[in-house]
Amino acid sequence: MKISTALSFQRSLNTMQETSAQVAKTREQLATGKEIVRPSDDTMKVSTIENLDRAIAKEDTYQALMSQLKDRYQLEETALTNGSDILVRVKELALQGANATLSAKDREIIAVEVQGLRDEMLSIANTRDATGNSIFAGGNTEVTAFQTQNDGSVLYQGDARQTLVNVSDERQLGKNRNGLDVFSSTDRDVPGTPATFSVSVASLTPFTIAQVLSDGTTSLTLAHDGDNAPTDAQDLLTDITGHENYDAFAYTASLSGDSLVFTAKSNVPVETAAQPTLGTMDVSEGTVGVADHIVGVGFFAALDDFIAALQSDDSSNIQRALGEISALHDGLALSIGKVGSEIQSVETQMEINSDTRLRLQSMLSTEEDLDYAEAITRFNQEMTRLEATQTSFAKVAQLSLFEYLEASSCADRPVPCSTV
Repeated sequence: MKISTALSFQRSLNTMQETSAQVAKTREQLATGKEIVRPSDDTMKVSTIENLDRAIAKEDTYQALMSQLKDRYQLEETALTNGSDILVRVKELALQGANATLSAKDREIIAVEVQGLRDEMLSIANTRDATGNSIFAGGNTEVTAFQTQNDGSVLYQGDARQTLVNVSDERQLGKNRNGLDVFSSTDRDVPGTPATFSVSVASLTPFTIAQVLSDGTTSLTLAHDGDNAPTDAQDLLTDITGHENYDAFAYTASLSGDSLVFTAKSNVPVETAAQPTLGTMDVSEGTVGVADHIVGVGFFAALDDFIAALQSDDSSNIQRALGEISALHDGLALSIGKVGSEIQSVETQMEINSDTRLRLQSMLSTEEDLDYAEAITRFNQEMTRLEATQTSFAKVAQLSLFEYLEASSCADRPVPCSTV
């Protein structure tokens, strides 16, 4: 049976075009190194690849954020370490200043050095990062964290807010640091003062002696336990000191002219004394008692007080400063430890994210990377097939125009031509 020359020509052409397309695709795969060159190649794989690309991009974002966070923490650690060194020197100077053999002039010289160290510490507290943001001002990063006021005191201008940075899908780490937590205050023991007051005994009716407290109320009352009121100050004093519970009173009584003077036995608030009651008498004068108590002293206020003590040759307050400076140093050391721990946390998280990225990259490689050995073998086979189809097509194309027309004419007849 004779095959139509026209049909043979078309088939050769189609085969050559298909093989050329396969060769072109394989050549493009070899050039890109990717198995999927166009979305139409495999829509399911393309969707998987896109999801993996997004996951890898997210890990890259996390790594970039953590790298910035680590730089910030290291800047904080460097600043605080320098601050710790300064406080070590200040403490050494405090020990020198407490030496009883030093003169007032010697302490003034020490005060000059401490002032310079204090100013350097203030500069550290106001450290800014490469973008100009204060690193110890909480969330209020644009301000100067610790600002000197007109009276020379230092006031914190930041706040307690902290910016949280996503370092993984499940974890956040803080970026900004509250300056008051870093440069923390210290406790100071403040001795109380006895309350004293006097009462006029011009009118010796039954009485209650009322002490005005710091909160503006009255609480202390002394009593006469007989029916007859005393006739003069001495009688009143005798009645009070002779009271069966006098030893339990919070005050001692004494006579001063026509007035009785009451003095607290210890530095305790007046309201702690429980006393019996008589009538009413007026407090003519007095001072409010203050109990021994503890107050918080700001970081820079403690340093300023130490400088003032050196300048005034105040040995007792210099001695007090020794303990306070030690407390300031301990607080700063604690902050350094926290920052160091956070640096370790970031480094650990970066390792975790790096491992996650490698795993995702391996999955992506499996999905999209080309198997070069297989592709090269396939490419050689396709080239051989292409060369064969090109040879076949060339032979068909060599038919004369007459033969081609004749073949075409026969193909159009109701009854195909046949050859013997």
